[in-house]
Amino acid sequence: MLDTPRAAGFEDMTLQSQSAFHIIMQAMAHPGRIYAAPEPVACPAPMGPVAAMVALTLCDYDTPVWRDPALVTASELDNFLRFHTGAPFTESRDQASFAFISDAKSLDNLALFDLGSDEYPDESTTLVIEVEALTNSTGVTLEGPGIENTQIFSAAPLPAAFWAMAKANHALYPRGVDMIFVTEKSLACLPRSTRITKGA
Repeated sequence: MLDTPRAAGFEDMTLQSQSAFHIIMQAMAHPGRIYAAPEPVACPAPMGPVAAMVALTLCDYDTPVWRDPALVTASELDNFLRFHTGAPFTESRDQASFAFISDAKSLDNLALFDLGSDEYPDESTTLVIEVEALTNSTGVTLEGPGIENTQIFSAAPLPAAFWAMAKANHALYPRGVDMIFVTEKSLACLPRSTRITKGA
């Protein structure tokens, strides 16, 4: 009998992954700007469809993946990710190329992930953080590369200390983690180069 969760994924891997990759790169190039996700992927719970889109687009055999406790306990999701990405799993945050966080409120310390090095800052962890809402109408003020003047941005729910952690993460630049926030339908990025100047 066909295992539907494992068989799900991109119907056209080449076209859909290219479409998803383009939007992810646009979001990373324009921090805090919210984009509609073009290729959400049906996947086993508790991972959401846009987080799955990011996984299938960016993860492969060479990118160790860390999952938060809620995702680790989902065996069908393990099978889905192994089948579609081939990415190895790691229990060590500082060994992960990508970290998937389904419970954003449990995010306690960005510095526990791989922060890269001065020589190879691009080897740091990229966090994919699932939230319920993204908005550009209220929140913190962002400045930096890819932002013409300023960008208002908020994601919820997040832990109370999150923006202080994000400021500390930026202070490490060029080291530091990059972050992709995803909802059920949209995404926005917060690269390590972005400054949080107000509201945090």
